Amino acid sequence: MGPRAAIVPAAPATPRPREMGASAAAILPRMPVREIAGKTVGFGLVAAALIVGGILVLLGSHAYNDYLNAILGWGLIGFGIVTGGYGTMLIGLIVYDARLRRQEEQIHITPRGAPPAPPPPWGMGDIGRPDRAVAVTDVSVRGGGGPRLMSVAVSNIDGPMLIAGLLAWTVLMLIFFAPTR
Repeated sequence: MGPRAAIVPAAPATPRPREMGASAAAILPRMPVREIAGKTVGFGLVAAALIVGGILVLLGSHAYNDYLNAILGWGLIGFGIVTGGYGTMLIGLIVYDARLRRQEEQIHITPRGAPPAPPPPWGMGDIGRPDRAVAVTDVSVRGGGGPRLMSVAVSNIDGPMLIAGLLAWTVLMLIFFAPTR
């Protein structure tokens, strides 16, 4: 046996974060606090403004025969409640997505029935057996191609947010720029 046939001892299993004495929250990625805070402030202010506006419309003075006043006031209050509920749902989905992402980023180790086997006697860098033709592997780039983007990290909520933004943009453009005649 040559120097390539040395048996390398298996590395000990990596302890989980809770076994290392530190909390899992200190080691694993944190929740997107900035995103949650921004959405909380944004949706909270819009919902509060709608509700306060609806209350002011209902309590404020109006003409005697202004029948749309109640509809406007209750409509603003309803939109405020819907906006607050949508913001709460969106923040809950962000937290849920962050938890799923954290679970996906954890290392998943397939259980083995036995300890790892030693490397083959002819080494790990060569393809083939020494008594036959041996092809030494080459790590250089072949074919003249360039680096390619293999994946893009996106959130599960990005698609629905894009669709809602495009729908809102369409409605606003129809309201402001549609021909009136």
